[in-house]
Amino acid sequence: MAAVALWRFSADQSDGARAAQRAFERRVSGIVLTVPGEVERLLDDDNLAPRHQRFIIRTALGQTLLVSHNLELAPRVPVRLGDQLTVRGEYEWNDKGGLLHETHWRPRGRWSGWVRLERTGRIYR
Repeated sequence: MAAVALWRFSADQSDGARAAQRAFERRVSGIVLTVPGEVERLLDDDNLAPRHQRFIIRTALGQTLLVSHNLELAPRVPVRLGDQLTVRGEYEWNDKGGLLHETHWRPRGRWSGWVRLERTGRIYR
């Protein structure tokens, strides 16, 4: 299955996976990344305010990332296990591979995050 997952990502997409891997290795936080991956696990929502949808993606390089998507600022992403998606957000280091959050439109920010669900082409922000 790993070979199939690697085949699905183009050279351009693997740049995001490499950037996430470098951030993890260097224990960097607070950087904006755009990372493609496959949904590996669906988690329960974090219902503390503000509510967040949570799921884990695996990159083409095998790194896992927790995606924490704010449901008060963006619509729920209808993800399913095995879905291919691309996530733009702020990376925070942790010993499990890292976290991507701020995956929503930011009215006063220099950048905005999003989640693109590849099977539909729709962007959620």
